[in-house]
Amino acid sequence: MKEIKTNKSTNKTVNQATAKYQAFIAEHTGAELAKKKPREKIDTLAKASTAYMMMMSGAKTFNENVINRKADKIKQTLDLDDLHEVQIDKMISSPEKLKRGVNHQLEALYAPKTDLKEYVDQMKVLADNMPMDDSRSAAYNTMAKCIKDVAAIKPGETSKDMIVVKNYKLMASIENNIKGKERVRRTAAGKDHFNTSLDALSIMNSHNTELNSKTNSIIDKINYARGSSVASHRDHVSIDSFGAARSIEAKKARKVREKEKRLEKTLDKDKLKKKQMERPSLSMR
Repeated sequence: MKEIKTNKSTNKTVNQATAKYQAFIAEHTGAELAKKKPREKIDTLAKASTAYMMMMSGAKTFNENVINRKADKIKQTLDLDDLHEVQIDKMISSPEKLKRGVNHQLEALYAPKTDLKEYVDQMKVLADNMPMDDSRSAAYNTMAKCIKDVAAIKPGETSKDMIVVKNYKLMASIENNIKGKERVRRTAAGKDHFNTSLDALSIMNSHNTELNSKTNSIIDKINYARGSSVASHRDHVSIDSFGAARSIEAKKARKVREKEKRLEKTLDKDKLKKKQMERPSLSMR
């Protein structure tokens, strides 16, 4: 029987990558880092956390540019900006404490809660009512898949670690779909896609108080971009206005719009046909 070398080669590559991630984490942790300025410490923590999460996900290659590129996203998704400076200092003091800190953040923000069944049921409602039109972006499609993955969780059967992963991925996809689109969307489809992000965020937020601070930060950024920080402003966003129930009403509204569009097309065709019939024909002599 021939020896299969692929697995050995792959394992060697993964081991080499792991060693590089460990070295990177070691360079970005240490008690002396506590002397840095607060912003520098958070940025260092974000990079070290990103390297740790990439290593734990089984990344086959090490790429510092990728770490740097993903660090801001990881910082946001792990809500590192909201940590107290004492917590930050502790996390960057050693690789082991970094690991504990990252796992604690994942647990606090994305672990299943006591009302898991209700949470999953609301995600199922959202999955059944979110828009799936042809104008969807790649970011929206990723988020839609993550919503369906959470809706597929089976309370009592799906492992806690798997639920954490699904919730974490959903939050990351929500943030990615919102990014750069904070201003009021111009098209009905654009508004529908953006609002679906907030529906998912609202459901997550209402089932985990640990997410409240993070959610408030996201909503504040949206309102700031829109110039609608005042609650009475027409473009003001309140997370309480979103969720599974809103998605049902939004789907009904889309159906009404689609019906009206079909009617308009029919009327336009009838008008064109009438004009053609009224047009005088040239007689042959």
